[in-house]
Amino acid sequence: MIGCLCIHGFTGSPEEVAPLADYLRERTDWMIETPTLPGHGSELRLKGITYDQWIAAAEQAFLALHHRCSVVYVIGFSMGGVIAVYLAEKYPVAKLVLLSAAFYYVNPRQLWESVKTLWRTFFRFT
Repeated sequence: MIGCLCIHGFTGSPEEVAPLADYLRERTDWMIETPTLPGHGSELRLKGITYDQWIAAAEQAFLALHHRCSVVYVIGFSMGGVIAVYLAEKYPVAKLVLLSAAFYYVNPRQLWESVKTLWRTFFRFT
């Protein structure tokens, strides 16, 4: 059986990924899990919560799903995408989907343009 773990983003909840999870439930026979990360949910209680707890909760959800399913896909939204990448690096994730993952993408052209802008700004004020 295929399992699919959907991880919500920062200050989000499973409702954030519910439309996608519902879509997949209607069209596949996959086992879909949408855990709530510590401090998140209908009432935010983030004080005292650390990223280690979010990762541990995601790992626990992944391992529980992997115990029931021979193949596991992981979908991460926003910060959940960063956690999903961590899981894919550490565990046998069959497929990884990142939706608006919280990464900053830099390509060489973009980097060069930023350097030129900084250079111009620096010499304009010296």
